[in-house]
Amino acid sequence: MEAKFSDPPYNSHAAAIPPGNNEQPTMTFKPLLMTLWVCLPFAVCAQSAYDVALIGDVPYGAATEPKYERMIADINKAGVELTVHIGDTKSGSTRCDDAHYGKTLNWFNSFDKPLMYSVGDNEWTDCLRANNGGYDPLDRLALIRKTYFSSNMSMGRNPVQLMVQSDDAQYALYSENRMLVKPPVVFATIHMPGSNNNYEYRTAQGAANPFYDNDKEYTARNAANLAWLHKAFQTARATKALGVMLLIQANVFESFMDTGTGSTHSGFADFVTALREETKNFPGEVVMVSGDSHYMRVDKPLTENWPACTTATGNCTPFEPALDARGNRILNFTRLEVPGSGDVHWAVAHIRPNSRNVFQFEFMILPATATATGVTAVATAQGTKVDTNTVETQSSQIVVDGSTSSSTNGGDLQYEWTPAPGYPVPAILGNGKAAPVVQFSGKGIYRLVLTVTDRTGASAQSTLTIRVV
Repeated sequence: MEAKFSDPPYNSHAAAIPPGNNEQPTMTFKPLLMTLWVCLPFAVCAQSAYDVALIGDVPYGAATEPKYERMIADINKAGVELTVHIGDTKSGSTRCDDAHYGKTLNWFNSFDKPLMYSVGDNEWTDCLRANNGGYDPLDRLALIRKTYFSSNMSMGRNPVQLMVQSDDAQYALYSENRMLVKPPVVFATIHMPGSNNNYEYRTAQGAANPFYDNDKEYTARNAANLAWLHKAFQTARATKALGVMLLIQANVFESFMDTGTGSTHSGFADFVTALREETKNFPGEVVMVSGDSHYMRVDKPLTENWPACTTATGNCTPFEPALDARGNRILNFTRLEVPGSGDVHWAVAHIRPNSRNVFQFEFMILPATATATGVTAVATAQGTKVDTNTVETQSSQIVVDGSTSSSTNGGDLQYEWTPAPGYPVPAILGNGKAAPVVQFSGKGIYRLVLTVTDRTGASAQSTLTIRVV
């Protein structure tokens, strides 16, 4: 599935439009913190196409962890350049014990490529719930910052350097707000969780919140988030980016006014107002990747009037007209909501700078089980057949063949030949092909494993033993 939209194409000759008449916070950053992915000459670097994996709201409980690990393996195999987890690394009904955060870090660092993480509500705001352990949310937030954001590097096996908001003394606490410039896109994590953004979090599961701080945490972080949002667009204009991708956990549209925590005002109103103005004044494309409501979708929900409250003052009554009566749609804005909860799948953003749509999306649905589904791997080789999976040869070089492998799911197959552990390692010329050439260093028994993968991600293996005499 691919979702494409006919957004106005970016005009590289258009003048940068100022972000509005309102004065914005001035932010300074160490020049060193611009990611190593920025390269010169910019025009050459900007033409590169690449893919980004988008995940979140996973894993939700021990039962989904094996599939989550299969999803990580699937992403690693897909060859993406970056993975983003937009928050909720656990369900809202499981404990917030210290061990969870260390376990999550291990998962994050099992991604081959860099990983960016935007913090969700299940990791801290909701930890006050009895079934979460009754933790002080601010204690859990401090642990999150210490565990995942102690340096300016991303996570993953091959981390990269990021811009970090905490390098500005005015926002020294907000090490989780991060930015990556990978032309032609600016990626920015903004710490905006569900549960109304921790605004007016007065009750939890019907009981008074004993940790309610009269919104001191929300007020300070909201100011930091707005400054970081403006910084993302400033950076996009300065680098002549074609697109901005904002990475947040909350669903600021359908959950714009969340009364489940005793709140009477929206914790997202300020952000949506700023987002609307920045997007309208940006000549490129804007994507928000979010989660929280567990409904995978790609759409264009932002309009001139929605989401919003019906009045500018007093308690917030959400403006909820019919879908076609929400005002002019802001067409250069797209929302992608990641699969989550029981839907342990992932989305991929294809970044295509030379296309009409810089951002193109697919949902990557994982097979239901880890076993091969409809895939049959068959490995044969030149030589004298000894039994079904063994041949004998006097040659120092032969062709192995997996071309009779098949899949009932259709499409092309991918082939990978690897030496079996404990056996001599031959040279495999043309690995990735159905029939590569194998060169042996001498006499002996060699064993190869053929892994065949189809378009759905289902795979199967066949083992081939070669006796060189």
